[in-house]
Order: sequence, then structure tokens, then C-alpha cells
Amino acid sequence: MALPAPNRPEYTTTIPSSGKKVKYQPFSVKEEKILVLAAEAQDNIEIANAVTKTLSNCIVSPQDFNVDELALFDIEFLFLKCRAKSVGEKVTLRVTDPDDETFTVDHSINVDKITVDKPKNHTDLIQISDDIQLKMKYPDITFFANGVDLNTMASTVDVIAKCVSAIVHDDEVYNRADMTDSEIEEWIESLSTAQYNKVIEFFLTMPRLRHTITLKNTNTGNNFSITLEGLADFF
Repeated sequence: MALPAPNRPEYTTTIPSSGKKVKYQPFSVKEEKILVLAAEAQDNIEIANAVTKTLSNCIVSPQDFNVDELALFDIEFLFLKCRAKSVGEKVTLRVTDPDDETFTVDHSINVDKITVDKPKNHTDLIQISDDIQLKMKYPDITFFANGVDLNTMASTVDVIAKCVSAIVHDDEVYNRADMTDSEIEEWIESLSTAQYNKVIEFFLTMPRLRHTITLKNTNTGNNFSITLEGLADFF
């Protein structure tokens, strides 16, 4: 005889990038075990897989919810929401003054209050020229392991190519599915420096899960601030 399934409470929140409502549940013991094992392994790929699996299980509505289609900052936000209802809203972090490594203090933060920082002038539709627009999509969970690498020209072109959603020329739309990787990369490399910089601005100003802590160094009497950003700082 099958045992009755335990009921878990449900909560509602809003996906930052789309404004759509979702219903979610706290982690189960099984899911928490998966997350603990991933954290102990200290492997970003395992952590990304664990987070994806956990959110897929915890988001109960809408029925067509797909973690792989979400922006990375959406995933980070939803994960913190599930975590807050699962193991507690308070997280204690060991914080070190970046200007005085001899001073370290424990600091508690409420992860349920952490939000996604969305700059007012940010847009995912970039005006390349009078007749061409570039529609971008945000980095997804596949970027968790290595982040958004804009340190070299080659890595930047690769990041941009992966995040191109469509190229709009007047009334004609070239969707990502209709273009090969090499075609997109060649198109990006044909941009002028000014046009290229417009695309880079998309990544520099895109929404981020971010929380700044300001504390006082009791040894020096000076205040210092650190910024937590992304899932790795809260996992």
C-alpha cells in the first residue's frame, strides 16, 4: 500500500525578468541532501545541476515551468526564495574587511529580503543602426560555472553569440534558431567599435542578484562595505 504523500506549503513570488507569478514549495529532505552534496563537492557544474533539479521540483505552478529558459538572476532569486522557506530566512556569513584582513566578523542577513537590482535604463533591445536592432536574452544556468566572461575579445564574442535572441532588420526577423553559431559570431565581429560597445553595455547593466553589507571595523573604527553577488555568494 502506497504511503500518503506529505503536503508541503505553497508560496507565491514573481519572476524578476518577466513579472510572471509562480508558486513554489520549500525543499524536501531529498532535495536538501542533493544541495548539500553539491556544496561539499565544491564543483560549480554539480551545484548548477543541483539547483536546476531542485527548482524544477519546487516550482509547482505554472505547469510548463522550465528552469532552462530562465535568466541566471531569475534562478538565483527563486533559489533564495525556496531556501528561505526551507531552512530559514537568516544566513550567517563570515565577513572580512577587504582593507584589513585581520578583522573578521559574523554577520546575519535575511535572504528572503534580497532582491534583483534592475537598472532603470537597461534594455534587451539594442539599436545597432537605423534599420537594425539586436534582441538579446539573458545568460542562463549554463553560465553559472564560468560566469559572464568579458575579459578577452574571444570570450566576449562567445558570450554575446550565446545570448543573441534575434536580429531585426526593418520588418524581417532573424531568430536564433535560424542562424548558425559561426554566422552569429561573424556578424558580431563585423560590428563597428561603437556598435559593439552598445552590446557590451547590455551585460554591464543587466539585472543582478546583489546585496551590499556595510559594517564597522571595531579595530580601526572605519566602516567598510562588501557586495554579495550571484548564487555562489549565498549557496
